[in-house]
Amino acid sequence: MGVIVCQTCGTVIEHFEAEKVSTLYGTCCEGCKDKQSKK
Repeated sequence: MGVIVCQTCGTVIEHFEAEKVSTLYGTCCEGCKDKQSKK
């Protein structure tokens, strides 16, 4: 099991199947985009 985490806010973006546990970091997620659009 793996997980993709937003590097900016720490929100879990997605889980994916993997042979070992791993964490990948994305640069932006929908939560970040929502916060930026509200400013």
